[in-house]
Amino acid sequence: MLVEVITDPRRLRELEPEWNLLAEQCAGVTPFQLPAWLITWWSHFGSGELHVLAYRKNGVLVALLPFFFHTWEGRRQVTLVGSGISDYLEPMILPEHKEVIIDHLGDHLQRQPDWEVCIWQDLNRNTPLARLGEASEETPCSAIQLKGSFDEYWAARGPNLRRNVARYGKRAEASGRLEFEISTSADDALFDELVRQHAARWAKHGEPGMVAANGSDLFLRRVACAFARKDMLRIFTLRYRGGIAAIILSFLHHRRIYGYLTGFDPAYEEFGPGRLLLFHALRHCFEQGYCAWDFLRGEEPYKAQWGAEQTHKSRVVLLRSDARSNSP
Repeated sequence: MLVEVITDPRRLRELEPEWNLLAEQCAGVTPFQLPAWLITWWSHFGSGELHVLAYRKNGVLVALLPFFFHTWEGRRQVTLVGSGISDYLEPMILPEHKEVIIDHLGDHLQRQPDWEVCIWQDLNRNTPLARLGEASEETPCSAIQLKGSFDEYWAARGPNLRRNVARYGKRAEASGRLEFEISTSADDALFDELVRQHAARWAKHGEPGMVAANGSDLFLRRVACAFARKDMLRIFTLRYRGGIAAIILSFLHHRRIYGYLTGFDPAYEEFGPGRLLLFHALRHCFEQGYCAWDFLRGEEPYKAQWGAEQTHKSRVVLLRSDARSNSP
């Protein structure tokens, strides 16, 4: 087993073909663990020193652990690339090599002088990284498993949800036509509308919304372009009376849709445009044979009403051995 320590982002880009091949061999990989997402994330949000570990066995990449060293809240931390706005961050390790690699990672980190704590979030519930530190429950994600037909799925939903969607649809169509559309390209006009609607939705609650709070507008446009080239981008829209009433930015990977960001026009709130769009989007997903709709992070009650089940995740915190011995 050989390990390469990568500190130059240009080397990460050179590694992208191998990295993508590794992703195809690891079960459960999401768009947020792919190089298209993480390399773009680093170029927009990276700080401190990149410290990515690439492990090879007989010349073949078998694991990639993307860390960086930086100062946060007064402490020198080791953090996973992608932290903050990525919902799944489990590093890619082929199962047969996990034990050896985790042992090496623990030794490697303790040999590095310039850090106090590792805080790794949005990991799998059974992450092997838990062997190195203290694991705790992380905010879960949730997903709808798309089994059977859409009619069967919809019939199994609660009567209030079905009644509300039907009533909203009839109320809207009484004064205008609803049109459901899907875009697979990173259209600037759609992104402008998504950002506007997302901000307007959160402004009603006195909050800036995720895009403004994280400064992620340009990042999302760039990563959407990268995913569009791989046919992984899906932007669902509900048009009404000449404009867009609601919009969902999502990513498709291995027949699973990840609904990343939503917005709706407050002018049409009385018609429940967000619910109507999700209804049409889910029906499309069933028709396309997709296997799941992932709502991503958060425990909002509406997700369970649509049939979503939680995906439990974990967070791991690791202190340097000398820091542990000096802690109260």
